[in-house]
Amino acid sequence: MKAKSTVFVAVCLLLVLASLLMAQTASTGALQGTVTDASGAVVPNATVTLTSTTTGQERTATTGADGIYRFPLLPPGSYDLKFAAAGFKTDEAKGVNVNVTENAVFNQKLEVGGATEQVTVAANAEALQTASSAVGTVVGSSEATSIPLTTRNYTNLLGLTAGVAADVGNASALGRGGMEFSVNGSGAAFNTFQMDGVNVTSYGGTGFVTESQNYPTI
Repeated sequence: MKAKSTVFVAVCLLLVLASLLMAQTASTGALQGTVTDASGAVVPNATVTLTSTTTGQERTATTGADGIYRFPLLPPGSYDLKFAAAGFKTDEAKGVNVNVTENAVFNQKLEVGGATEQVTVAANAEALQTASSAVGTVVGSSEATSIPLTTRNYTNLLGLTAGVAADVGNASALGRGGMEFSVNGSGAAFNTFQMDGVNVTSYGGTGFVTESQNYPTI
């Protein structure tokens, strides 16, 4: 019985670790990076403070022996970063953007000096996502207003994402005109819609965008 209990606890720990390593969900993003010194050597035990430029909320993380810090499950938005370590100048990076489903990477190189000295840089996270295999697409306001969308229904934008197969929108269904689509070979019934992280999937349509459902337009 004791052996079974040990196995059960081990499985639970593995599940918890897997959820932490996932780093982001369908409604969140993540940020990670490596802190090094001028010679390129990693800096362990550096304190990284992340502040949302929208809400002012703060989170802190500490670099490991490999110099890597991680902030999982972040709401998409703009963040400021502050790096502090003994024997180094305090560095600040302004405006690191985190997009939904993406794992942004921002590496920082610290300069030797006193903690009272401060260096501020304009942030520029890596555009190519190398820390995660997750696929997602962020459509900005300029694309949403300039792309010719049938009946201005937001579901027309879903066809822009890699791995999505969509049909042709019904232009005669004014105010609706939703497209049926499948993601990575899954059926349309497996689609889930979220708004601000909350599930808004119509259980009457079970993932389908039917013309009888009054989906919002943009």
